[in-house]
Amino acid sequence: MSPIKPSDRTPLAHQIGRESIDQVVDDFYNRIQNHPTLSKPFSIVNHWKEHKEKIAEFWWVVLGGIPNKPYKYDPVNKHFAAGFTQELLEDWKALFFEVLSRHLPLALAQAWQSRVELIGGNLLMQNDRLLQKASE
Repeated sequence: MSPIKPSDRTPLAHQIGRESIDQVVDDFYNRIQNHPTLSKPFSIVNHWKEHKEKIAEFWWVVLGGIPNKPYKYDPVNKHFAAGFTQELLEDWKALFFEVLSRHLPLALAQAWQSRVELIGGNLLMQNDRLLQKASE
């Protein structure tokens, strides 16, 4: 059995498909707006359509897709400003996996969720760093 070269691997973005990524993001943020704990920090979003488009592009790129247009995304400072906490992250991840599981086969939902776990852990570390810096 010969090893698979990185150039022969299909990026997760292409396995899932742009349309499915858009659907997941749309469904997820529709649910967030009425979520018992997540709706409050996300109430700072004024333009949901643009927010969903930006986040769908973010996930497309994170999952291995080529960007459709240049964009800048600063999740650490955005989440810090919104009052991000470990508890909110856990609620966010649970809701996200629920939505992923409704839209994707289990293997693809789990693969995407593994990226969520990595990014969430990094976001929490950076948020804790900012909290510590703010208290000094």
